[in-house]
Amino acid sequence: MVTLFLAAVCFLGLVAIAVYFWQKPANTSQTTELPLPTQHQQLSGLFSDFRLNELRNPAEAPQPQTPGKVSREDFEQAIEVIRAWQKSPTRNLTAKLLHVSALSDNPKNYGRAIELVMMSWRDGTLTDLSANELQSLLNSEYWVLSSPTRTSGAGFVLKRTLANAIRELESANNNP
Repeated sequence: MVTLFLAAVCFLGLVAIAVYFWQKPANTSQTTELPLPTQHQQLSGLFSDFRLNELRNPAEAPQPQTPGKVSREDFEQAIEVIRAWQKSPTRNLTAKLLHVSALSDNPKNYGRAIELVMMSWRDGTLTDLSANELQSLLNSEYWVLSSPTRTSGAGFVLKRTLANAIRELESANNNP
């Protein structure tokens, strides 16, 4: 039985070697070049803004979109929310303050709002919001900021501020 098995394996090995050498050897000195795309093919693809062997002038390069400025109405609303929150920091006004500052799409403004809320929470003037709820609110409003804002340099500083606030709130959750 073992002899039959070994004979079959050797036979299959010889067949594999024969097929390998029987194949036509590739001529490695011959190079095949792909045909250049026509003008129509070049402009209608996924990468239609790339041109073959051409440098792009800086004037042709697409300019990054600048974020829109905050309207006067939104700015006045933000000022009203901040003033109302400073008079009496409540649960609803805290949520509104963080939301308006996140809608401004300015990481410095949102960072200042976090610091204001955390100072009020530490002082005990923000009593109707638990540490767990405040942590969830800070995290959720962070994602209102646009992706370029979150990934900018000021966004990095904001992430550190947010991480410190969350760390403080987690310790308060663990030590009631």
